Amino acid sequence: MTHYHSNNSFRSDLAEAEILYKASEIKSPQLQVDDRQTQNDRQWSEIPHIVWKVNASGWATYLGDRWEEYTGVPASAGLGFGYLARVHPDDRAGLLARSRTDQIPPQSYEIQFRLRARCGTYRWNIARGAPANPDSHEVLEWVGTYTDMEAIEQTQSQPAAEPGFLPREASSETNIKTENLCDKMDAVRDLQAIERFTNLLGQRAGNLRELLQAIADATVEAIAGAEFCLVALPECDSSDLKLSAVGRATNFARAGHTPHVQEKLLLKAFATGESQLWRSESGDSVSAAGCAAAIESGDTGRLGVLAIGNEKDSTAIDRGSAQLLAVMGKQAAIAINSARAIEKLKKQEELLELQNELLVRQQQELENQGRRIQQQKLQLLEAAKLKSQFLATMSHELRTPMNAIIGFSQLLLRQHKQLLTAQQIDMVGRILNNGKNLLVLINDILDLSKIESGRTELEIAEFDLARLVMDAALEFGNQASDKDVAMCVCVGLQHKLVVNDKLRLRQVLVNLISNAVKFTHQGCISIEVGELNGDRLSIAVRDTGIGISETDLPHIFDKFRQADQTTTRQYQGTGLGLAISAYLVEMMNGTMTAESQLEKGSRFQIEIPRKVHPKQLNP
Repeated sequence: MTHYHSNNSFRSDLAEAEILYKASEIKSPQLQVDDRQTQNDRQWSEIPHIVWKVNASGWATYLGDRWEEYTGVPASAGLGFGYLARVHPDDRAGLLARSRTDQIPPQSYEIQFRLRARCGTYRWNIARGAPANPDSHEVLEWVGTYTDMEAIEQTQSQPAAEPGFLPREASSETNIKTENLCDKMDAVRDLQAIERFTNLLGQRAGNLRELLQAIADATVEAIAGAEFCLVALPECDSSDLKLSAVGRATNFARAGHTPHVQEKLLLKAFATGESQLWRSESGDSVSAAGCAAAIESGDTGRLGVLAIGNEKDSTAIDRGSAQLLAVMGKQAAIAINSARAIEKLKKQEELLELQNELLVRQQQELENQGRRIQQQKLQLLEAAKLKSQFLATMSHELRTPMNAIIGFSQLLLRQHKQLLTAQQIDMVGRILNNGKNLLVLINDILDLSKIESGRTELEIAEFDLARLVMDAALEFGNQASDKDVAMCVCVGLQHKLVVNDKLRLRQVLVNLISNAVKFTHQGCISIEVGELNGDRLSIAVRDTGIGISETDLPHIFDKFRQADQTTTRQYQGTGLGLAISAYLVEMMNGTMTAESQLEKGSRFQIEIPRKVHPKQLNP
């Protein structure tokens, strides 16, 4: 299968002359020592030399592969000051002091310290360091090695060879030192290449697409022999790889073809995580040499594949190139992970910014609604105030002529009754009764307007409660008798004197008794007065009238609320009597409750203190 992206492709089949290797299986060409190679040579090559690079403050910027082999800790975890965790606590200060020297010009150094090996024990090592910029008077970076002293001592403690072989041993030791010096120079060049690679990636950390292209370009620049570089990342929800960037693709575009790397090479490197080296002697369009390394690190996991190739020279890419490519793959993984995190963070910031804007708009809308509601509240309060003032004025204006009508009607019936015919007496009686009813309605409206405007006050005085109840009951005695309804009053007070507003309390009693008489057509009406605990009194009015339904009972004390709201209702009234009574009882620091059943009657009870301390009513 071949994947196409832009103008680039992966070829799928391996030619017969193409050879696929693991990078770890490739051996660099070495001089044949034959019988001249001594036991000391073999032992010296087994001594672990850990190549490292730190800045002037001791911050590690590179650790060679031998670091993880010797300590068991990944090189990525040892970067920065992480390597100090494997150094003996007593030796850390001395090791850092060598990097932070003030000596001008800086000199190479050698120091012994204890380094914790993979087995968990501290072993003595020699740290050799030299300035990476020897021509400068200021240390920018140090490069050097850590070498296990015990391994050196074991090498030196081997039995001495025959005298005839001493010159050869001396020659081998010279060759070893020369090879070590070359290795150090190569390591320095690799470190400098990795540093340039890391710096280039840091400049594109915020944009993933630009970062991938920078990885491809920087890899070609850093690895000698690489003519091009491919960056392949896995597709979403798929195990296939997708070509994401090509380094130096313009050179191939001018030549009229595109670079090729075996897809199997990429997939195997991605599946196993091991670097894969590939060479071809076929001479066809396939690259002569190629290498693929996984883009992964301990923190990010495996993210993709980094591949390089050379179309002409099959020896241009070797094991050293593979090792350097693997290091760059780790650095690229960190950079890609950081770029993705930055992009995710930017998206979250954009989402958060949108949410903030939405919240600001919602807050502004809520503030506007709050201002509108406040304005409407003020308008309603003003309208309610004007309504109460209007009702108070109109009630006063209506009550004045109504009093005159009632007065003249009573005068005619008392003093001039002998001058009137029976029909005229009946008509004047109707005028008197209707006038009284109308006056009650006007008084209710006037009382409600005063209560709502907060102008109602109680006039406190001491009076006989028993007499007040009897007088209120006697006022409706004739009406009850006309309907053949019995009325009884029961007063159970040890002390009949109370402190309250006599007129307002009488108004409440009159309202309750008049309702009982109005809605009771048979049976009886009882008025009970008693004492409660805590120096409180109760007055209950019970009747056997029509009763109140369960749906209407919770609203019985609402203003303008009646069980029958139609204009053709049998029982007249404004529906203000119980509402006003409840307000007045509340001003007396008391409570009013109601119990009722349809066709069985009702019971209204008020509870008030014996001595009232009036409070301002909140309508």
